[in-house]
Amino acid sequence: MSERMIISFFIRTTQFVLWVCLSTLILVPSSSLYAQDPDDVDDVEEYWGDDEEYEDEEYEDEYLDDEEYEDDEEYEDDEEYEEDEEDEDDDKKGNQKLSDDAENLGYTIDLAVGSPRFVNPALNNWNSKVDLRGSIEFPVLMQFLGARFRFGAEVGTFNFENAIPQIVEQGGEKKQLAPGDTYSGITAMGLMSFPAGPGKIKIGAGIVGSAAGFMMEASYGFRIGGILDIRGGIRSTEALSAESAGAITLGRAGWMDGQVVLGINL
Repeated sequence: MSERMIISFFIRTTQFVLWVCLSTLILVPSSSLYAQDPDDVDDVEEYWGDDEEYEDEEYEDEYLDDEEYEDDEEYEDDEEYEEDEEDEDDDKKGNQKLSDDAENLGYTIDLAVGSPRFVNPALNNWNSKVDLRGSIEFPVLMQFLGARFRFGAEVGTFNFENAIPQIVEQGGEKKQLAPGDTYSGITAMGLMSFPAGPGKIKIGAGIVGSAAGFMMEASYGFRIGGILDIRGGIRSTEALSAESAGAITLGRAGWMDGQVVLGINL
């Protein structure tokens, strides 16, 4: 047990989340086009002759002014129509590209092997074992503020065994936490995955054993033939209310482990 280190799990987790958000959210710049009316030009009128000629010229001037005004309106309408068409085309192209990317990704299966190395005080005197996890991501690609993500589900195992006898107080009574008592079970979570080339970031929430919990994961590696991914990374898991097999309440339990992931793109 001397090789274990007690860490501030919440501080590490918060730093991890902030780092993930800042590194994945990419703001997409936007541009706007504005139409500007042509400069108004003062008309200078000159007339010679009698009143009838002047009236004819005034009528012609008004007619020409009306034609110019109509031309200006048509020009502005055309510009606005073209801008609307360009915006619609950009939206269609963006949606089509997102749909094509999602179709190219297909279903993704991740098989992971990991072992906890850092734990919070609730599990400080517990030995850990190797855990197995499997997840599937669906061919649905979403985008928000430039960050693309997918939905999926995950099932895994966890297993801890108490190594040092302890006396714990629960409900005003003292109970003995005997060596050999176990805290183990299955995790089942819904997740969001943020793909980034051969790397991936995941966040999820669900159940850890019989309690609610959540997880965060980051991994990076390399791709083999466009079908397989081999990645290594870290993962943190937390149960909001842990309970051992001997009915001893451990409270909030969390651990961080290193893992190796094999990804299969179908």
